[in-house]
Amino acid sequence: MKKLTAISLPTLPEGDHPDPLVPGLTFRVGKKRRVWTLRYRVGDAQRRDILGYYLGANPPEGSEHMGLADARDSARKRLERAEAGVPVQQKPAHPKQGGKTVADIIDAYEKLRIKEGERTKTLDHALTSVRSGLKDYLKLPAAQFSKADLRAARDKIAERAPIMANRFLAYLGPIWRWAAGEDLVPMNFVRDVRKGAERKRDRVLTQDEIRAIWNACGEFETDSGRAFGRLVKFLLVTAQRRDEGASLEHGDILDGIWRQDQNKSARSHRLKLPRLALDLIGSGEAKDIVFAGESGKLGGFSKWKADLDECSKVAGWRLHDLRRTAASGMQLLGVSNDVIQGVLNHAIAGVGGVYLRAELDKAKGDALEKWATALSKIVKDKQRVA
Repeated sequence: MKKLTAISLPTLPEGDHPDPLVPGLTFRVGKKRRVWTLRYRVGDAQRRDILGYYLGANPPEGSEHMGLADARDSARKRLERAEAGVPVQQKPAHPKQGGKTVADIIDAYEKLRIKEGERTKTLDHALTSVRSGLKDYLKLPAAQFSKADLRAARDKIAERAPIMANRFLAYLGPIWRWAAGEDLVPMNFVRDVRKGAERKRDRVLTQDEIRAIWNACGEFETDSGRAFGRLVKFLLVTAQRRDEGASLEHGDILDGIWRQDQNKSARSHRLKLPRLALDLIGSGEAKDIVFAGESGKLGGFSKWKADLDECSKVAGWRLHDLRRTAASGMQLLGVSNDVIQGVLNHAIAGVGGVYLRAELDKAKGDALEKWATALSKIVKDKQRVA
């Protein structure tokens, strides 16, 4: 193991350079920064802390620079405290981190993406998910936001939506990777936080459940509740995603065709809507949200969903199951799998030409018309789809 010296530090290549004199002390050289880290044990748990930052052979006056002697001294003191069972001190903030909070980091990332021309509904959804998942930590200094904090946020989400907890981590990853690369946070530990196992759902509502939910959708008494009820019906009729339905504007529909130019699939989508769906939309100005609540775009889906469950007496389902239920219904009606995948806006191999695309759009409209006819019968009487 090569001995570290004050002279050699500025010349060391990228990678980890352990100090042979202090166990666990490592000089880590990255593309944009050099940092001192220390590995040690507290009970049965192993920890790795950042001790400080090396700012070069001639650091700026008054900067929070840590040289070799200071790093060894800090490491020895921390090891002594850990061995004695005394809590070690908080990790230092990088000179560039200042007083930035978790919210500041997210805001800065959003501004960067917008400046680069990448503002999309997908980005908006991702950032909304991140802010919601970290709502208890938004005012916390980013340098103090720990892996334990992230695990706690993940577990809180997983209690109600295990898959969403994984999506939350996936959305946060690029933000923290960028922030660590810019020295705005000490390190990117998001990649080290384990995601939960995802079990593919196969919940398809029965006809009795469909009828109960459909009828309960008309029982809400507030404007927002009624908008949610119409949205649920609309999702069941059209087999589309919740956020795409909730973001629908009257101007997105022309001559009965819903034109989706921004969606989760990042794929242009044209869908001819059956009369049952159009009746749920009503009329409005081009920029008006179709399913708007009292305060604009509908939110608080968990609350409305809980009220709907109580009224319908149907439990153990999610809004996304409406999409699967519609797809299953179309399959029972003899609609081909390619057409069903087209309705769901999934990628279909071999469908790329203009003629084939137009042909598929017509088939999608026909499939939804079939499903809407069958669904009308289900919600009105006991007749089952043949």
